[in-house]
Amino acid sequence: MTQIDKFAFSNSSKLAREPRGLVCPALLLGVIVFALVLGWQLTERNRGRPLSGPAPDFGLTLFDGSEFKLSELRGEVVLINFWASWCPPCRDEAPDLQALHIDYQDEGFTLLGINMLESSRQKALDFIDEFDISYANGEDLGQYVTNLYRVEGPPESFLIDRAGNVRQFYFGSVNYDMVSGAIEALLAE
Repeated sequence: MTQIDKFAFSNSSKLAREPRGLVCPALLLGVIVFALVLGWQLTERNRGRPLSGPAPDFGLTLFDGSEFKLSELRGEVVLINFWASWCPPCRDEAPDLQALHIDYQDEGFTLLGINMLESSRQKALDFIDEFDISYANGEDLGQYVTNLYRVEGPPESFLIDRAGNVRQFYFGSVNYDMVSGAIEALLAE
């Protein structure tokens, strides 16, 4: 090997190694940027969602024509459940919600169902009939309450204490055992 060949070989092997040295910092930078973007998106998703503190007040016309106002229920424990008839997890939780209503309604507990993103009022009413739901339900026309609570999609539920503060947020379907203990604790306060 000539002197020129040795020089070319040693320089080419250095060049071949250098990009690998740049891969780790570039990969690390990519992971950091990804983590920052993901963190920002999660923060934005939850910004404004009442996860604690005073529950946003609202009024709603119920399916039976009566009016509901959250602030009028101070002194009671309230579970607000956002649902839709086409939502499989909503169908799964419906019997448990009805059982919670039956078991705790005389102890200072109110359950409110808020129908959202429904294609027709009749589908919501059919859902209520199908599951023999006797607790208050209303249709969120215009998605006012849904937007106020920053609900992304059904089902989502908010458990509110006697003072009107959000104490628990449930993303996805709930079941009797998951919620009953929290209700009992708030009723005991």
